[in-house]
Amino acid sequence: MAVGIFIVVLALALVIFYYWASSGALPPGKLSEITVFPGPPAQPPRQGEVFTVMTYNIGYLSGMLNNLPIKTTKEFFEKNMQTALQLLENVSPDFIGFQEIDFHSRRSFYVDQLQTIAEKTGYKYVAVAVNWDKHYVPFPYWPPSAHFGRVLSGQAVLSRRPILSAQRVVLEKPGSSPFYYNALYLDRLIQVVKIKIKERDIIILNVHLEAFDRETREKQARKLLDIYRSFKDDYPVLVIGDFNCVPPDAARKNNFSDEPGTDFTGDGTIGLFLAEKSLSVAEPVTFTFPSDSPTRKLDHIFYNRERIALIKSWVPGGIDCSDHLPLVMEFSLKF
Repeated sequence: MAVGIFIVVLALALVIFYYWASSGALPPGKLSEITVFPGPPAQPPRQGEVFTVMTYNIGYLSGMLNNLPIKTTKEFFEKNMQTALQLLENVSPDFIGFQEIDFHSRRSFYVDQLQTIAEKTGYKYVAVAVNWDKHYVPFPYWPPSAHFGRVLSGQAVLSRRPILSAQRVVLEKPGSSPFYYNALYLDRLIQVVKIKIKERDIIILNVHLEAFDRETREKQARKLLDIYRSFKDDYPVLVIGDFNCVPPDAARKNNFSDEPGTDFTGDGTIGLFLAEKSLSVAEPVTFTFPSDSPTRKLDHIFYNRERIALIKSWVPGGIDCSDHLPLVMEFSLKF
């Protein structure tokens, strides 16, 4: 009898814990928002004006300690924030697509990294897409005490031009993963952002694709392409973000010293975009991951070449506030 009561109580406790751990604190309407910060209005663009876009998996400013069981300090994150702010001052992009940026998380000492960056660098228009709103995240796997505490994180687009609309598209999760894994895992997103430039709007698709399951990543890529095709005939479109995959012509696809189990052999994710006739890629030779000794390119920028003209692209080096390096593209619009 006592054993039976114990089993029932344990099962009930596990159910309560599961629902508590996997539930978020934000209402659905707060998962995708546009914020306008104080500041002067954007200046109207000039004919032939050059714009700059940056994509950056900022790794919640954790440097090379991202998901490692190493205790950090608030001073560590403050130093990395200063590095990120200096980067943005040096490059001064018109548009930024962030991935893995914290809004209010225990792991980064509850600093709203997006608001700090926007206010310090003067970005007036911001679109947020939350992809992790949990009370319990079992990463890194050790120590278990690190699993508890709010994680509010996601993607964001910062713009010096008015943001007209923003949509949060949740992508399919790995079907091979158990339900409890997917319940505690982050949502992989496409952030669809419309920005006003002159008499023409542009579309930025800011993405963070699946990292560990090739089949799921390719399905997500096809969904991303479907969304791109719905806009390409009417708007200049930038497809930017962390695709978590190397190009098909990459000289090295496995046996990475930092991730021996990672293997991109046979992965068709980037090939899907290269095969799209209207798309071109801003693809400098420089790798973007890991930032301390890059061996592969996981971050990419694609654009519809009928409406956007590439001027140049590059990877700023020597940036150690994330495990990724940023990727930057200068372009003009074909009105």
